[in-house]
Amino acid sequence: MLRTSDILVRLSTSTTGERITLFEIVARIRARAFGVLLILFAAPNALPMPPGFSTFSAIFILLVAIQLMVGRTALWIPRRLGYKSVSRQHLDRVIAWIVPKLRRIERWSKPRYIRLTRQNARRPLGILIIILALIMALPIPIIGNVPPAIAIILMGFGMLERDGIWVGAGVAIALIDIAVIVALGFGFATIGMAIYDGLPLPF
Repeated sequence: MLRTSDILVRLSTSTTGERITLFEIVARIRARAFGVLLILFAAPNALPMPPGFSTFSAIFILLVAIQLMVGRTALWIPRRLGYKSVSRQHLDRVIAWIVPKLRRIERWSKPRYIRLTRQNARRPLGILIIILALIMALPIPIIGNVPPAIAIILMGFGMLERDGIWVGAGVAIALIDIAVIVALGFGFATIGMAIYDGLPLPF
């Protein structure tokens, strides 16, 4: 079985034109499209990107996550989105950034706790990834896009490698990220209500 890094390298080297459509990417990775696309669209959010890119990538992550949630085994892409293209330079940049990191963790990866990567487990994972994609799409201060992006990358990697440990690591990061955001939201709401009511702040 090809490792995740090998799939990405093959995708990069098989691309010949200046741009590549989403349909072409899916055709090249076929049955492993779910995990690969989660990695490809989450990884740029850990890199310096122009404003608005996180919303753009979150849309594609949502598309994948919804299909995980409903239990699809083959990825469906609307025609309008399927013909959207990215530059080969951008694709190569993302792959060149992520592949060395994947190869380092691949040394510690093997099929284990496979039940966490099977179809039944992918449905709750899809729900969690939907929440993370929504977080990435919103301009949430302090937290930023890096923690949810890392969580999505690890879950996608774990699914590709059939390694439940890495899926679990992604889930743990996701839950911590969500908990921090909820706590911050509660804290800001408390401060806002105190200011509105003219009460002394709790610090």
